[in-house]
Amino acid sequence: MPSKVTLETLVRTTLKKVNSSTSQYAATAGQISSGKKINRPSDGPAAARRILSLNTENHKLEQYSSNIQKATEDLAENERVLINVEEHITRLRELTAQGNNDTNGPAERKIISIDINAVLESLLQEANTKSSERYTFAGTKTTTKPFTATYDANNKITAVTYNGNQGKIEYRVGPGATVQINQTGEEAFVDTSLFTTIISIRDNFENGVKSSGLDELNSAHGSVTGLVAKAGSVARTLELTENRIEEAKLSIANSLGETEGADLTEVVLRLKEQENVFQATLASSTLIFRTSILDYL
Repeated sequence: MPSKVTLETLVRTTLKKVNSSTSQYAATAGQISSGKKINRPSDGPAAARRILSLNTENHKLEQYSSNIQKATEDLAENERVLINVEEHITRLRELTAQGNNDTNGPAERKIISIDINAVLESLLQEANTKSSERYTFAGTKTTTKPFTATYDANNKITAVTYNGNQGKIEYRVGPGATVQINQTGEEAFVDTSLFTTIISIRDNFENGVKSSGLDELNSAHGSVTGLVAKAGSVARTLELTENRIEEAKLSIANSLGETEGADLTEVVLRLKEQENVFQATLASSTLIFRTSILDYL
């Protein structure tokens, strides 16, 4: 009976060694194929925790980068439209000054009113710009057409109504950092009474008389210019933020490489050693498994 127990113990111990040697060999071979020394938490619990933390941080940075890209695209579109609005107002200022010039009489002013009406229609189209299925100047009511016009019997605009809100569209671009990427129709058109001013100037010229409103147009032009500058400033801030994020991502990549990257030369040498141990273990186990109970009688 003692001999039988001793044999069982010997076999069990041998199998344990074979399994251990097999596991070590497979783990080392896995490091070579993946190029990583940490492929599972058991390969190094502390290192695995650090890798998880680095990957989590990198995921956050990737999300910030994605938000910055989208914010930059939206800002560029907003800036483009605002520049068009700025140019329209510049044209309206020129036409208003021309209509108020004493060299022009009622007939000339009526012709100028036709040009002003055309600019008004174009300006309304800019105010209702839609990009990526979202209205640019509707605030957070991005699916609502921000401006609707009332027309008279002669198909001329008599009033323009704002249907959007003053909501801010913001993107998170860093820990606790957000940027606003929209300008509302209220800021760009309503607060400056732009449409009301244009309609008044057009109607006066159509009636052959001079018109006030140039000061209001100058003020509106200054407001829109300010919005263009604001968009440009935010875009530059986003560019700097993106550069810092890219630097942080590079630092994380380096840390990940140091933490999980395998030294292939070292790993290949260790694999060769483990292969020798594995072969020796298999050889010794073969002798043990061939042992008969008769050898102990």
